[in-house]
Amino acid sequence: MGQSSEEDYGILLNVDYDEELTRYRLREVFLLAKRHMIPNLDKLRNYILADSFYIHYRQPILRSGNDNNNYRALWRMIVSNYINSEQYAEVSRLTKLNGRLSRIMAVKLLRIYVNMLNRIERNERLANALRDASNKSSQSSKESRNMLDREIRSLISFYMGNMKKVNDTINKARSILGPAIGHEVAELILDTDIDPYRARLVNMLNSLLKLVTESSRMYDEGILNEMLDKGVMTGIKRMDKVNEVKDLTPTNRALAKFAKPIYAYKLATGSLTVKERKMMRKPKIYLVIDKSGSMFYTVMNNIFEYSSVSKITWAAALAIVMVMKGHEVVARFFDQQIYQLMTNKKDIIKTLLSLVPLGGTNITSAIRVAYDDVRRNPALRNYKLVLITDGEDDELDLALIKQGLSSFSDYRIILIGNEHSALEMLGPRVTKIYNLNARSLISVLRKI
Repeated sequence: MGQSSEEDYGILLNVDYDEELTRYRLREVFLLAKRHMIPNLDKLRNYILADSFYIHYRQPILRSGNDNNNYRALWRMIVSNYINSEQYAEVSRLTKLNGRLSRIMAVKLLRIYVNMLNRIERNERLANALRDASNKSSQSSKESRNMLDREIRSLISFYMGNMKKVNDTINKARSILGPAIGHEVAELILDTDIDPYRARLVNMLNSLLKLVTESSRMYDEGILNEMLDKGVMTGIKRMDKVNEVKDLTPTNRALAKFAKPIYAYKLATGSLTVKERKMMRKPKIYLVIDKSGSMFYTVMNNIFEYSSVSKITWAAALAIVMVMKGHEVVARFFDQQIYQLMTNKKDIIKTLLSLVPLGGTNITSAIRVAYDDVRRNPALRNYKLVLITDGEDDELDLALIKQGLSSFSDYRIILIGNEHSALEMLGPRVTKIYNLNARSLISVLRKI
């Protein structure tokens, strides 16, 4: 790129439009907008690409002065409306000094600008209003500007939506799942193009986070299998750790209550005795999760409701709690096709948070691929296979499924929903779930 012309200087006072870093960032915005298939990108001036980024990346300071053409005047109107909106107040908390999120939101702002240009080209009244608004001496200038402002605010609302709810969900994800995953959640939500879809995603994520929170609390309160949390008693030994005081033998417990001096002496001399426990290791888990279209629905009536928990949300919450509570987990997702084996916990959680149920179901192929994984990697024989599905598959091959399941140390099949499935014929290792809540989730964890 050569030296910028006067028209390439944008409306922000605190941006150096000739700086190499600015040119690099506007190119990144251009490439991301191209991937999002925003039309007429070649018609956008460089300063618009740069402004769209820096409005989000730092506190914007607008240049004063007259705009020398209608397009520049329109851009200033859009930016002014945006930075004074409730949406921007919430967005800027997420995007300040965050290059990735600033690029994502820059693309949304460009979409608003391009959409507004298209409206003006198709609507003579809006075109005249833009000319009037650009002409400060025109008597109808104020009325025209008000008309354009209403159109702009409508587009901001459509593309940005309820950003406070988005921000609350992102903060909740950060507190529950950690900052790294919270950042991924922010990208996932903000990268969704229009508000109606984003609202649906936010509601699903809120249901998921609520399930994870309630289940984790119940887990930590000891509702889960005592063998996992407390271990199995194997005998008596001398107490050598302070946290073993909860396992004092009855005699020493009586001393603590009725003969405190003797208890204090035995504590000081290290002669207290406690129950010895052998901690049980949590099983290694090979997860096979159904993400077919039917998993999008609730259990009761196959009608998705924002206030209800979908099958896939409950399945994702179960898997996330397993990962958070220290299980060694690998995972495969499937619908009509089988997706790659995932071994990194962070990648598994990211995928679980962004699952979109689509397509048909092929349970037999999913188990066959799991069987092939074991043949290629014998270490997986020590894993317990956990299949989570609603069982809606009319082409089950139970013989092949049994063969695949038998290659693992153990298995469990979690059937979500009221529908009858041939998988129920596989016996006591099959658990049916009718209520998608934290208590049923903990019940399943106990059985795993």
